[in-house]
Amino acid sequence: MYKGKAVFFWHFYAFSLILLLAQGCSYQSRNAILKTPFDTDTVKNVYVVNDKAGNDGYYNKIQPEDELAISNLQDISLLVKTGGDVNNQGNSAYTTFRVNASGEVLLPIIGGVKVAGMNRIAAAAAIQQAYELKELKKPLIDVRISNQYVLLMGDVGKQGKYVITREDYELIDLLGDAGGLMPTANRKMVKIFRGDRSNPEIIIVNLEDYSFLKNNKLKLQSKDIIYIEPRRVVTNAQNIQAYSTLIQVGLVALSTVLLIINLSR
Repeated sequence: MYKGKAVFFWHFYAFSLILLLAQGCSYQSRNAILKTPFDTDTVKNVYVVNDKAGNDGYYNKIQPEDELAISNLQDISLLVKTGGDVNNQGNSAYTTFRVNASGEVLLPIIGGVKVAGMNRIAAAAAIQQAYELKELKKPLIDVRISNQYVLLMGDVGKQGKYVITREDYELIDLLGDAGGLMPTANRKMVKIFRGDRSNPEIIIVNLEDYSFLKNNKLKLQSKDIIYIEPRRVVTNAQNIQAYSTLIQVGLVALSTVLLIINLSR
């Protein structure tokens, strides 16, 4: 009888240990996402994987289907005669126009203007020149790209989608807008995923080395994904807490089994 109970006890103990290890491993895998083969805690400054040559990284270029907020800073009525969508950005009224599949934006009076492939400043100059050719009163055109954004995830004050409001919007600006990093954030492992999702450029940044501020790669581009993962020590502490909780549950279960055995004698 005693031998049978001992065998049962050891079988139960082994099963509980396997269960704890499995649960611990699954818990650990939930702490960090977007892992890459290039991750390390010893990035000196900025490490780029799959670097895309010829990428100036400063201006975000206009693409077909982009939405442009356009204003004549002297007389907004020039742009609203067709009843376009009007919105306020700052103190000036802007009208929203969509870039068509041919890369043109269709504007009142002058018709189509080719803007695809341009940055917003070049597009504003092209639109202004087109209006001047119609012998209109010289306008003062401003263009903003309304639908360009980056996605911020991980251990930051506020995760989410952030609209790019100016050309020189950098990583440090984004982190400031998001309320900074959480105390649990790994400052040596900030990752930016850029470009084609099937073969992205990956930029790994160590925020503890101030020289990252001088790197042009950190001027954000539309649809960049920025991820700040938790520090390993935080992950380990969470795993220990998970193990402790599971062990307590296992001990309670074992005590219950032993109590049942004693009562069944």
